[in-house]
Amino acid sequence: SESDRFPTFQHEGIELLYMLDGVMRYRHGDKQFLMEAGDSLLFDSDAPHGPEILEELPIRYLSIITYPQQR
Repeated sequence: SESDRFPTFQHEGIELLYMLDGVMRYRHGDKQFLMEAGDSLLFDSDAPHGPEILEELPIRYLSIITYPQQR
């Protein structure tokens, strides 16, 4: 529904999203990306990010995060 709110994430590292099923608008900072099955998005996890609008359910995606290595 219009009032659905989704969590926003913000953390160190780099993240890769790979869409398996469904369609959604994914927010990164002040931009939105339309994500469909087969799409991928690679981004700096420092900026606020997360699902914004779920367009077509069910939605499944892989989220792969690499964190900075301790030196």
